[in-house]
Amino acid sequence: MLSGIDVSGNQGGVDFAALAASGGANYVYAKATEGVTFVDDHFALYHDACKKNNIPVGAYHFLRFNTIDNPIAQAKHFLQTIAGREGELLPMVDVEVTDGQPIATLTQTLDAFMSEVEQTLGGKRMLLYTFYSYWNSAMQGSNSFSGHPLWIAEYNSSAAPSLPGGFNDWVVWQWSSSGTVPGIGTSVDMDRLKTDQLSLISR
Repeated sequence: MLSGIDVSGNQGGVDFAALAASGGANYVYAKATEGVTFVDDHFALYHDACKKNNIPVGAYHFLRFNTIDNPIAQAKHFLQTIAGREGELLPMVDVEVTDGQPIATLTQTLDAFMSEVEQTLGGKRMLLYTFYSYWNSAMQGSNSFSGHPLWIAEYNSSAAPSLPGGFNDWVVWQWSSSGTVPGIGTSVDMDRLKTDQLSLISR
């Protein structure tokens, strides 16, 4: 398995040269956007530093389900923000809140958002990040997205994560939210790619 991290402005200043020299992460995902207006103020910096230090990088969007957060508008906001900074890795959508909406709204919003983004991916599908407990409860184990590569968050000491309903396999496993790596002074999310080949999540 290859080790990676996902970061946002919460990590503050990151020494990507030190991270690269240490081999502490074979790939990095950086938060780009959330909802229809928020842009992570560290995204461009993180992306450019990863490129400079030859660390494969991808971007992700935190999906909101409020009625004001139209999924197509969110997708366009994400794509506009990452334009020219798409990275080498498939984009990821972070799904972990309900914003008080019913499952029908959750599934319709997620489907519309991903369909819009995937028009730019030449037939590939974006990564779907979610928590095991969230998917089984809020999404009721929906199998509507089983064709998308799953990035599952579940913190345990097992050899592999549990699979939520609706999925037969996982691609990336966020196994800790309190990891430490050289170059980052705060705790950071730690991830494992199921294979030792980044081609599985490359654009």
